[in-house]
Amino acid sequence: MVANSNAFFEAVENRRSYYNLTKESPLSNDQLKSLVEKAVKFAPTSFNGQQSRAVLVTGKKHEEVWDAVLKAYIGTLGGNKEQEAFWTDKINTQYKAGYGTVLFFEDQDVINSFSGKMPYLSQHFPIWSENSAGILQYIVWTALEAEGYGASLQHFGGFVPQVQTDLTNLLEVSAQWKSTALLPFGKPSGPPGQPGKPAKEFEPLEKRTKFFLD
Repeated sequence: MVANSNAFFEAVENRRSYYNLTKESPLSNDQLKSLVEKAVKFAPTSFNGQQSRAVLVTGKKHEEVWDAVLKAYIGTLGGNKEQEAFWTDKINTQYKAGYGTVLFFEDQDVINSFSGKMPYLSQHFPIWSENSAGILQYIVWTALEAEGYGASLQHFGGFVPQVQTDLTNLLEVSAQWKSTALLPFGKPSGPPGQPGKPAKEFEPLEKRTKFFLD
Protein backbone atom coordinates (compact mmCIF):
# COMPACT_ATOMS: atom_id res chain seq x y z
CA MET A 1 0.00 0.00 0.00
CA VAL A 2 1.19 3.50 -0.77
CA ALA A 3 2.68 4.96 2.41
CA ASN A 4 0.77 8.22 2.18
CA SER A 5 -2.58 6.40 2.33
CA ASN A 6 -1.70 4.03 5.20
CA ALA A 7 -3.20 6.21 7.93
CA PHE A 8 -6.35 6.76 5.88
CA PHE A 9 -6.90 3.06 5.26
CA GLU A 10 -6.15 2.22 8.87
CA ALA A 11 -9.12 4.38 9.85
CA VAL A 12 -11.22 2.83 7.06
CA GLU A 13 -10.43 -0.70 8.24
CA ASN A 14 -11.06 0.11 11.91
CA ARG A 15 -14.44 1.73 11.31
CA ARG A 16 -17.04 -0.76 12.53
CA SER A 17 -20.50 -0.77 14.06
CA TYR A 18 -20.28 -0.53 17.85
CA TYR A 19 -23.37 -1.09 19.98
CA ASN A 20 -21.76 -1.20 23.43
CA LEU A 21 -21.36 2.51 24.08
CA THR A 22 -20.62 4.61 27.14
CA LYS A 23 -21.09 8.30 27.87
CA GLU A 24 -17.33 8.87 27.90
CA SER A 25 -15.91 11.20 25.25
CA PRO A 26 -12.26 11.32 24.12
CA LEU A 27 -12.86 14.79 22.64
CA SER A 28 -14.34 17.97 24.05
CA ASN A 29 -17.65 19.21 22.66
CA ASP A 30 -15.82 22.00 20.83
CA GLN A 31 -13.56 19.43 19.18
CA LEU A 32 -16.58 17.35 18.19
CA LYS A 33 -18.22 20.44 16.72
CA SER A 34 -15.07 21.16 14.70
CA LEU A 35 -14.97 17.55 13.43
CA VAL A 36 -18.57 17.71 12.18
CA GLU A 37 -18.08 21.16 10.64
CA LYS A 38 -15.00 20.00 8.74
CA ALA A 39 -16.83 16.93 7.42
CA VAL A 40 -19.81 18.98 6.23
CA LYS A 41 -17.56 21.58 4.61
CA PHE A 42 -15.43 19.18 2.61
CA ALA A 43 -17.82 16.31 1.81
CA PRO A 44 -18.48 16.44 -1.96
CA THR A 45 -21.94 17.12 -3.37
CA SER A 46 -23.17 17.01 -6.97
CA PHE A 47 -22.89 20.39 -8.71
CA ASN A 48 -21.49 21.66 -5.39
CA GLY A 49 -25.08 21.84 -4.16
CA GLN A 50 -23.99 21.63 -0.51
CA GLN A 51 -27.42 20.31 0.49
CA SER A 52 -26.15 17.93 3.19
CA ARG A 53 -26.93 18.93 6.78
CA ALA A 54 -25.75 17.63 10.15
CA VAL A 55 -26.93 18.23 13.71
CA LEU A 56 -24.70 17.26 16.65
CA VAL A 57 -26.40 16.59 19.98
CA THR A 58 -24.94 15.56 23.33
CA GLY A 59 -26.23 15.40 26.89
CA LYS A 60 -29.94 16.03 27.46
CA LYS A 61 -30.75 16.68 23.79
CA HIS A 62 -29.09 13.39 22.78
CA GLU A 63 -31.36 11.54 25.20
CA GLU A 64 -34.41 13.47 24.01
CA VAL A 65 -33.65 12.42 20.43
CA TRP A 66 -33.69 8.73 21.32
CA ASP A 67 -36.76 9.11 23.54
CA ALA A 68 -38.55 10.60 20.54
CA VAL A 69 -37.34 7.84 18.22
CA LEU A 70 -38.44 5.16 20.68
CA LYS A 71 -41.88 6.65 21.17
CA ALA A 72 -42.48 7.01 17.44
CA TYR A 73 -41.17 3.54 16.61
CA ILE A 74 -43.24 1.84 19.31
CA GLY A 75 -46.25 3.48 17.69
CA THR A 76 -45.63 1.32 14.60
CA LEU A 77 -45.59 -2.01 16.47
CA GLY A 78 -49.34 -2.44 16.81
CA GLY A 79 -49.29 -2.99 20.56
CA ASN A 80 -46.95 -6.01 20.39
CA LYS A 81 -45.59 -5.99 23.96
CA GLU A 82 -42.73 -8.37 23.19
CA GLN A 83 -41.47 -6.15 20.36
CA GLU A 84 -42.02 -3.03 22.44
CA ALA A 85 -39.86 -4.48 25.23
CA PHE A 86 -37.19 -5.57 22.72
CA TRP A 87 -36.91 -2.17 21.06
CA THR A 88 -37.08 -0.25 24.32
CA ASP A 89 -34.10 -2.20 25.59
CA LYS A 90 -32.22 -1.96 22.30
CA ILE A 91 -32.64 1.79 21.86
CA ASN A 92 -31.94 2.60 25.51
CA THR A 93 -28.87 0.36 25.89
CA GLN A 94 -27.29 0.61 22.42
CA TYR A 95 -28.06 4.13 21.17
CA LYS A 96 -29.24 6.36 24.00
CA ALA A 97 -26.46 4.96 26.20
CA GLY A 98 -23.84 6.72 24.08
CA TYR A 99 -22.32 10.17 24.54
CA GLY A 100 -24.02 11.85 21.62
CA THR A 101 -25.57 11.54 18.18
CA VAL A 102 -24.92 13.10 14.81
CA LEU A 103 -28.14 13.41 12.80
CA PHE A 104 -27.89 13.71 9.04
CA PHE A 105 -30.34 15.41 6.69
CA GLU A 106 -30.60 16.39 3.02
CA ASP A 107 -32.20 19.78 2.31
CA GLN A 108 -34.96 19.14 -0.22
CA ASP A 109 -35.27 22.86 -1.04
CA VAL A 110 -31.75 22.77 -2.49
CA ILE A 111 -32.39 19.56 -4.41
CA ASN A 112 -35.69 20.83 -5.81
CA SER A 113 -34.03 24.10 -6.83
CA PHE A 114 -31.42 22.26 -8.88
CA SER A 115 -34.11 20.03 -10.39
CA GLY A 116 -36.00 23.16 -11.45
CA LYS A 117 -32.92 24.68 -13.04
CA MET A 118 -31.99 21.45 -14.86
CA PRO A 119 -35.24 19.52 -15.44
CA TYR A 120 -33.47 17.12 -17.80
CA LEU A 121 -31.53 15.87 -14.75
CA SER A 122 -34.35 16.13 -12.20
CA GLN A 123 -34.72 12.38 -11.75
CA HIS A 124 -31.05 12.07 -10.88
CA PHE A 125 -30.74 14.72 -8.18
CA PRO A 126 -32.43 12.61 -5.46
CA ILE A 127 -30.03 9.76 -6.24
CA TRP A 128 -27.01 12.07 -6.16
CA SER A 129 -28.32 13.48 -2.89
CA GLU A 130 -28.27 9.97 -1.41
CA ASN A 131 -24.70 9.56 -2.65
CA SER A 132 -23.70 12.78 -0.90
CA ALA A 133 -25.49 11.77 2.29
CA GLY A 134 -23.62 8.47 2.42
CA ILE A 135 -20.27 10.15 1.85
CA LEU A 136 -20.84 12.65 4.68
CA GLN A 137 -22.03 9.92 7.04
CA TYR A 138 -18.96 7.83 6.27
CA ILE A 139 -16.56 10.72 6.79
CA VAL A 140 -18.02 11.56 10.21
CA TRP A 141 -18.22 7.90 11.25
CA THR A 142 -14.62 7.18 10.23
CA ALA A 143 -13.30 10.39 11.81
CA LEU A 144 -15.02 9.49 15.10
CA GLU A 145 -13.47 6.02 14.91
CA ALA A 146 -10.03 7.58 14.44
CA GLU A 147 -10.59 9.64 17.60
CA GLY A 148 -11.42 6.61 19.75
CA TYR A 149 -15.21 6.48 19.48
CA GLY A 150 -17.52 3.65 18.55
CA ALA A 151 -20.70 4.32 16.57
CA SER A 152 -23.42 2.72 14.48
CA LEU A 153 -25.54 4.13 11.67
CA GLN A 154 -29.32 4.02 12.17
CA HIS A 155 -32.13 4.95 9.78
CA PHE A 156 -35.34 5.33 11.78
CA GLY A 157 -36.18 8.65 10.15
CA GLY A 158 -36.20 7.07 6.71
CA PHE A 159 -38.92 4.49 7.31
CA VAL A 160 -40.92 5.92 10.24
CA PRO A 161 -42.54 9.19 9.12
CA GLN A 162 -43.34 10.16 12.71
CA VAL A 163 -39.63 10.09 13.54
CA GLN A 164 -38.99 12.61 10.77
CA THR A 165 -41.75 14.86 12.10
CA ASP A 166 -40.68 14.60 15.73
CA LEU A 167 -37.00 15.22 14.98
CA THR A 168 -37.92 18.27 12.89
CA ASN A 169 -39.81 19.72 15.84
CA LEU A 170 -37.33 18.68 18.51
CA LEU A 171 -34.31 20.09 16.69
CA GLU A 172 -36.13 23.11 15.27
CA VAL A 173 -34.94 22.50 11.72
CA SER A 174 -36.70 23.05 8.42
CA ALA A 175 -39.39 20.55 7.46
CA GLN A 176 -37.54 20.34 4.15
CA TRP A 177 -34.59 18.68 5.87
CA LYS A 178 -35.10 15.00 5.07
CA SER A 179 -33.68 12.68 7.73
CA THR A 180 -31.20 10.22 6.22
CA ALA A 181 -29.49 8.69 9.26
CA LEU A 182 -28.63 8.94 12.95
CA LEU A 183 -25.14 8.12 14.21
CA PRO A 184 -25.11 7.45 17.97
CA PHE A 185 -21.56 7.43 19.32
CA GLY A 186 -19.56 7.09 22.51
CA LYS A 187 -16.46 5.42 23.83
CA PRO A 188 -17.00 1.68 23.24
CA SER A 189 -17.18 -0.73 26.16
CA GLY A 190 -17.04 -3.89 24.07
CA PRO A 191 -16.04 -5.27 20.67
CA PRO A 192 -17.74 -4.24 17.41
CA GLY A 193 -20.71 -6.05 15.96
CA GLN A 194 -24.12 -6.97 17.30
CA PRO A 195 -23.95 -8.76 20.67
CA GLY A 196 -24.34 -12.47 20.20
CA LYS A 197 -23.92 -12.32 16.42
CA PRO A 198 -21.11 -14.03 14.44
CA ALA A 199 -17.97 -12.06 13.65
CA LYS A 200 -17.98 -10.09 10.41
CA GLU A 201 -16.90 -12.05 7.35
CA PHE A 202 -15.77 -10.78 3.97
CA GLU A 203 -16.73 -12.10 0.55
CA PRO A 204 -13.72 -12.96 -1.65
CA LEU A 205 -12.48 -9.86 -3.42
CA GLU A 206 -12.31 -11.86 -6.67
CA LYS A 207 -16.12 -11.82 -6.67
CA ARG A 208 -16.35 -8.11 -5.95
CA THR A 209 -13.65 -6.50 -8.09
CA LYS A 210 -12.40 -6.56 -11.65
CA PHE A 211 -9.27 -5.00 -13.15
CA PHE A 212 -7.97 -4.06 -16.59
CA LEU A 213 -4.36 -3.00 -16.11
CA ASP A 214 -1.98 -2.25 -18.98
